[in-house]
Amino acid sequence: MTAARRPVGRTPLAVLSALAVLVAALLGACAAIPTSGAVVVGVDKVSEPGPLSPLGERPAPGAGPVAIVQGFLTASAAGFSRDPSADVNNDFSVAREYLAGEARGTWRPRERVVVYPTSSIPEITLVSDTQVQVKLTVAARIDANGQYAEAVPGAQESLVFDLVEDSSGQWRISVLDDGVVLSAPSFEQVYRSAAIYFLSPDSSYLVPDVRWFPVRNLATSVMQALLAGPSAWLRDGVRTAVPEGVKLTPDAVPIAADGTAEVGLSGAALAALAERALLLAQIEATLRIPRVSGVDVTAGGVPLTTTPTVLKRGIDSEAPLEALQGDVLTTLSKGALVPVDGVGSLAGLAAHDAARDEAGTVRVLLSGADSLVLAPTADAPAKVLLRAPGLVPPSVDRLGWAWTAHAGAGGSLDAVRADGQVVAVGADWLAGRTVRSLRVSRDGTRIAVLSSGADGLTLDVAAVMRDDKERPQQLGAALGVGSTLVDATRVVWVDDSTLGVLGRSGAATAAAYHLVPLAGQTRALPTLDGAVTIAGGKGERALYAATSDGQLFWRSGQSWVVAATGARDPSLPG
Repeated sequence: MTAARRPVGRTPLAVLSALAVLVAALLGACAAIPTSGAVVVGVDKVSEPGPLSPLGERPAPGAGPVAIVQGFLTASAAGFSRDPSADVNNDFSVAREYLAGEARGTWRPRERVVVYPTSSIPEITLVSDTQVQVKLTVAARIDANGQYAEAVPGAQESLVFDLVEDSSGQWRISVLDDGVVLSAPSFEQVYRSAAIYFLSPDSSYLVPDVRWFPVRNLATSVMQALLAGPSAWLRDGVRTAVPEGVKLTPDAVPIAADGTAEVGLSGAALAALAERALLLAQIEATLRIPRVSGVDVTAGGVPLTTTPTVLKRGIDSEAPLEALQGDVLTTLSKGALVPVDGVGSLAGLAAHDAARDEAGTVRVLLSGADSLVLAPTADAPAKVLLRAPGLVPPSVDRLGWAWTAHAGAGGSLDAVRADGQVVAVGADWLAGRTVRSLRVSRDGTRIAVLSSGADGLTLDVAAVMRDDKERPQQLGAALGVGSTLVDATRVVWVDDSTLGVLGRSGAATAAAYHLVPLAGQTRALPTLDGAVTIAGGKGERALYAATSDGQLFWRSGQSWVVAATGARDPSLPG
């Protein structure tokens, strides 16, 4: 047996480990993606870390199967280098040198990315003379469209590589799966999350569709994604002003020295002036990325000079926090709880879990365990809108619908208007499950649902499908998020692409406020003993929690600070 065929036992991917350590040591954190504020052109200057040096090496003569697989994984990871002048970026040319024959042309590296955590080093095993297996713990998977899926704790994946000897006796990979394996530090340096913006059905809100793309040529990637349309799970809840058939011409978005992104469109006639303004708003919001300080759009070579429409985003809110205190609905003002104007006494209602829309024109609350009521005013008593067993805390959308769910609903949610209209909103994926908590996004296009069933706890987000009178009709397909959560009781929207969840993750024994991105890793905040309810809706700068003993806390830096006492059920609009 030749040296290339020597049996090799289980070996850690030393090369990949070294790559992860080197990347983490040499590079700082990437510039942050804007998550709030009005639709504007963008930031003037962003500090960008220097480009990654090409780390892939060509196959060593006489290398055995294990070494070839190790070298391939390292070279394929280096194929995402940020350096536009590096030869390694020529369609992963160095990585393809490890492949044999047809595999060189058919392997698609961008089809999928498997991310493994820094706490786990993949293992490589020679399972036969011509086959190598790589086992790794999975932190996340990213598909060809940039959709990020957080893995459940302890998720494992096995990759199998078949090898052959070429005509000169060198081992090469002949059969492999599409995609690339990256350590978490490497992924964070060469990939970046970006929001692709679409429109609410009434064209009043920008709705983010957050995905992950390689840092290199990011502007081109996000524009291609915008023109291709929303992700499948979101598609039925939003619209776009991009006309059908529009393409990038040229098929790239160059960025000039002054930071101007140059977007050329062709392939279809642009619609009416209002639609062109909405299109420009989508483009400018989507291109709010590092290195871009302005946008020039041409259509058929003619500058698109229409002023973009100013649209709202789900975190554009200055509404104050409200909470219940005894039989009074109060608002937090200058560190004190004061009664909300226009709301009557709640005495005798056993009131809890109040909710409202942004303007405060629709206020509802639960009375006992089985009644959803319209809050009383100075002139009118509370009005029962829905009676059903085991109602969950309500959420009020911007169109005036109060959402809840009840025991035995069997795959549907309840949406109720102040005038008494009740709609059962179907969701096939809720069949056989018990809803614990729900919350409609501020833009009204999406709903987050926390539920439990035979397969345990799930946190899902789905598009809200409405009729031409804006009545909710059905929920779209579910996008599962927060996979590391093992138990939870409450969900809120922290901003337009992040959820807040009160629950436990990993091996934790106490509940904590978790930040759950729609495309990213769940993060637990410091534990707050006795927390029973949470509030959110204005970004991470405004996170609140209430404890069972009536203490209201808000998050300041890395700590929880008392904001008021004698309060329960804090809420922000939604």
